[in-house]
Amino acid sequence: MTTIAQIEARSVCIPLQKPVQLGPITIAQRDYVVVRLVLSDGSEGYAYGYDRGLPLFDLVAKAARFYPGERAAERNRLRKLALGPTPAPRAAMIRGMSLCDIALWDAWCVSIGQPLSNVLGAVRDKVPVMPVIGYGMTAERAATEGANLAARGFKTIKCMIDGHDFGADKVVMEALAASLPAGVTFGIDAHWSWSNIDQALPWSRLAEKLGSAFVEDPFAPTQVHAIASLSSRLDIPLAVGEDVIDLSGFRDLAAAGGIVRVDASVSGGITGAVEAIAIARAFDRPVIPHVFAALHAELALAFDTVRCVEMIMPEVGADPIDQFFLSPPTVEGGNIIATQRPGAGLALDWDRLAPYTNRQEIFSK
Repeated sequence: MTTIAQIEARSVCIPLQKPVQLGPITIAQRDYVVVRLVLSDGSEGYAYGYDRGLPLFDLVAKAARFYPGERAAERNRLRKLALGPTPAPRAAMIRGMSLCDIALWDAWCVSIGQPLSNVLGAVRDKVPVMPVIGYGMTAERAATEGANLAARGFKTIKCMIDGHDFGADKVVMEALAASLPAGVTFGIDAHWSWSNIDQALPWSRLAEKLGSAFVEDPFAPTQVHAIASLSSRLDIPLAVGEDVIDLSGFRDLAAAGGIVRVDASVSGGITGAVEAIAIARAFDRPVIPHVFAALHAELALAFDTVRCVEMIMPEVGADPIDQFFLSPPTVEGGNIIATQRPGAGLALDWDRLAPYTNRQEIFSK
């Protein structure tokens, strides 16, 4: 019987090699919570997520206490334990539980010698990648980066916009659209810039005119009625859901229409993400997971409801956790290629991460 021997959580702050600009915000570092889980047979599993200004380390530590000494096969029972016995804390605890669940799935797959995609039931051997641009964006840079990515085989490119300066965003969007050859498209990410439909319409109509693949996060995901209303006025889909934490939220957004955004590190771990993908499929909605391409590619390889996986490319430097991957994803011709490496593609160089650690707890039994 394989049990969980130890689980370790760290809060790490990793500086970017070069700060990047996102609208008025300068990003000079990324804060993550990383998890390593060790089974009684020595197999290791990993997980990581953005802390996003939340007390994520404390939530992970609270959830992790339930795991040592338990059977590795009982992943769903442990998910329920980690959420707590009463409903009140669950909305917060799901983020802590998510990372523990991912690390356990990763370790379990390593233990049985299979990649996660095979355990879930693979349907393909490669999955399209959607690279992200938009840091310090100008029209010239958008055109250059868009053309270069298209030449490398990427078919959908996501551009983060300012969301407040329509004139500046307009020239960027037009330059990007003009740079892309036939068969290549782009989407825009407004990252909750608007609070009502009137604010959203100028950008959304321009995106529609330019043949954009989607408008992402026009509003907070809790504004379901605004999302449904805006969606009904457009001929291109909205993409929403990366911060949704429960199945009811995914159901409501899927019913509202568009592309469902799933993030296993937020919405309940591997099991939660699989359930969210199933909801999207029931509503005939495609899924594009939120970042963390190595992990989400394993889900995409198993579920063709997933259209592509989002990736902050290593050369951008805005997601520095990728410097610590022991086995980075293989990207060829615009696709992540499946490997037969056991696990969920998450193994980290734990020793090299140590200097960036500002908090740490180890739980064992």
